[in-house]
Amino acid sequence: MNSLAEPATQPHVAPAGTTAYALSSGERRTITRQIALALLAGGLLVLSFAWRMLSGGGETLAQLLAALASLIVAGPVFASAWHSLRAPSLHGVTDRLIALAMLAAWAIGDMTTAALLPIVMTFGHALEERSVLGSQEAIRALGRLTAGRVRRIGADGSVVEVAYDALRAGDRIEVVAGARIPVDGVVVAGTSSVDNGPITGESVPHDVDAGSTVYGGALNLDGVLRIDVTHTGKDSTLGKIIALMQHAEQAKPPVTQVLERHMGAYLALVLLIAAIVWFTSANASAMLAVIVAACPCALVLAAPATAIAGIAVGARHGILFRNAAFLDKIAEVDSLVIDKTGTLTRGELQVRQMWLQPGGAFDSRAFSRLETFRPDKALPCGPN
Repeated sequence: MNSLAEPATQPHVAPAGTTAYALSSGERRTITRQIALALLAGGLLVLSFAWRMLSGGGETLAQLLAALASLIVAGPVFASAWHSLRAPSLHGVTDRLIALAMLAAWAIGDMTTAALLPIVMTFGHALEERSVLGSQEAIRALGRLTAGRVRRIGADGSVVEVAYDALRAGDRIEVVAGARIPVDGVVVAGTSSVDNGPITGESVPHDVDAGSTVYGGALNLDGVLRIDVTHTGKDSTLGKIIALMQHAEQAKPPVTQVLERHMGAYLALVLLIAAIVWFTSANASAMLAVIVAACPCALVLAAPATAIAGIAVGARHGILFRNAAFLDKIAEVDSLVIDKTGTLTRGELQVRQMWLQPGGAFDSRAFSRLETFRPDKALPCGPN
């Protein structure tokens, strides 16, 4: 990991042929080690507070426990600060301010502050990493819509099961009832109802037949379809949706962009103010307070984490954001305009009205017999 507060991920290939990100085993071990050290240091701080309260002011042992806690978590902080000198970043500015605050706290004997700062940052980083992984899981869930084996039709008419990655534009495939359509294509034979909900958000299935366009990730509800493949992987509609989500996830919120643009001047300004406070007041504690208060921990951790979490939650509910800036803009929205083709439903089919044959009576047995209709088909409207 390059920074105490910077998420570290590396790319791998997602099922839909696009790039996703995940922690490597080494990065997982690093995060686990940092959290373990922070927990140990936190335990020592609790013992320090408890001893100070129970002993009626036993400062010596309490200070020793707090000093030991600060030493335990000091290593990752100073390593991150040193790395940030060679690779400047917003997280690096935070690392350097925390390192300076720890040095100042040690100098004036405030061991509790020296231990508490890196502990808070470590757990904040863990929460940010959790948000990143949650967002990536939403992306992988979309990719899994088209993962698995596919029935490809050969030139001689034979059907062979192949991996999704083996499909190319121009291939012909067969999709049975209840299976997901793996790629974008055009129906050449068969009729069916197709649920495009994962792609378009529409709640009502579409009837398709020869000549109809279908999309990867849609569910074939009934009937057998033969489809000529037009787009696969990242060129498919689902692949483009996944790429859009990845772009939105990697885009930085506006507040983060402002901080990054002025991070060099910000660090210099903080050090200047801290120096002025020290020289004018001769109070080292006041100087330490300036450095601690100036650490942009809340913005560095909260802005990306909340943006990533918001994008992930939206994806799980079928809402896709082009970038994180739209999340900020939502707070300013006071009107919503829906295109005339937009679907405004709950996504749940309901019985709105019943008609009885004139002169006839309600027969509950007639409704129960409807359950026997086409039991081998995955109908959009079930017997309930």
